[in-house]
Amino acid sequence: MASFRRKRPLPEYRPPDGSYRATAAPLARRFVGGLVDWTIVTVFFLIAQIPLGLFQATADEVGGVLFGIVFALTQAAGLAIVAGYFAFFFYTGHTLGMRAADIHVVAARSGASPALARAAARGVLAVVFFLASFTAYTFLLGRYDTPLSTFHEVSRAVSIAVASLAFLGHLWQVCDPAGRGLWDRLLGLVVIEDLVPSSMPDRLWSPWGT
Repeated sequence: MASFRRKRPLPEYRPPDGSYRATAAPLARRFVGGLVDWTIVTVFFLIAQIPLGLFQATADEVGGVLFGIVFALTQAAGLAIVAGYFAFFFYTGHTLGMRAADIHVVAARSGASPALARAAARGVLAVVFFLASFTAYTFLLGRYDTPLSTFHEVSRAVSIAVASLAFLGHLWQVCDPAGRGLWDRLLGLVVIEDLVPSSMPDRLWSPWGT
C-alpha cells in the first residue's frame, strides 16, 4: 500500500514577469525556523532586561517624570532588539532560524533579498506579535488576588486577539495556492525552499551558494 501513497507536492510560486520559479517553504520547516528565531529573540530580550531593569529600579527610587521617561525608553530598547533582529536578518534574505531550516525569504516580484523598508516593516510587525503574545501569555498564566481593572481586561482581550491573528496569519499558508502566509502577502514577500531563475533553468540558486 505504501507504493500508492504520494506526498502532496509543495506549492510553486512564479512572479507576474516569470523571472523565476520557486518552491514554497514547507510549513514544518517554517515552524522549525520560527521556533529557533523566537527562542533566540526571547533569550536576548530577557538578558537585556537585566541591565534595563537596573535602570528602571534606579529611576523608580527617584520617581516622578524621570521614572516614566526611563521606563518608556527601556521598554523601547528591549523591543528594539526584537525589531532589529528580524529587520537585519530579513534584509540579508534569511534569519538564523531560516538558515538552520534551509529556507529563505525574498521579494515576491524580483526574487532578490527584501528591501530595507520591507525588512523593517516585517521587524515592526514581529514586535507587535511578540508584545501581544508575551502579554497574552502573562495574562493567561497569571494569578490575581483582585479582579482585573477595565484597562487590564481590555489589554488581555486585545493581546489574545492579536496573538491569535498572528497565528492564523501564518496558518494561511496551508490554504494559499502559492504557499504564502498572510503576512508574506501583505509585505510582498515569499518564503521559499529553492529558487530557479528563468534565464538559467538548470541552476538552483540560494543566498548561500547552493
